[in-house]
Amino acid sequence: MAHYRQVHTNFWQDSFILELTPEEKYFYIYLLTNSKTSQCGIYELPKKVMEIETGYNRETIDKLLQRFIEYGKIKYDEMTKEVFVVNWIKYNKIDSPKVKACIVKELQQVKNKQFTKDFITLCKQYGYSIDTLFIDYGEEKEEEKEKEEEKEKEYNNTDC
Repeated sequence: MAHYRQVHTNFWQDSFILELTPEEKYFYIYLLTNSKTSQCGIYELPKKVMEIETGYNRETIDKLLQRFIEYGKIKYDEMTKEVFVVNWIKYNKIDSPKVKACIVKELQQVKNKQFTKDFITLCKQYGYSIDTLFIDYGEEKEEEKEKEEEKEKEYNNTDC
């Protein structure tokens, strides 16, 4: 985890940002720069931490999260408490081998495997090559679960 995050100066002139309310601008810049952010833009951030760090109550946090989900700027998983800043790699280049290695390590820790898949898809769109050999997409677990369900169906359908 880096100790600082760069914000491009043209952030404030971005057409999306210009349309936001001051509350939304503050919350979005918080999502981009809080202490839990990662090199891949997917990180765990419980709502309680958001409340404490921003000073907003739970209702406001829920409202703002939902708005940014609807805007297509973030994804939030209630179960894993993970945030995925969708445009993260658009503004944070990942050309350095050290950064790539860090990202692979972070992706291995992501609990929401769909976020990992979406991130890799975005990398391909932006022309970034990431060594995905060691990244768990959760597919093996899904296949195992399907096999177990099939076995259970077969067992239940056999006459004893």
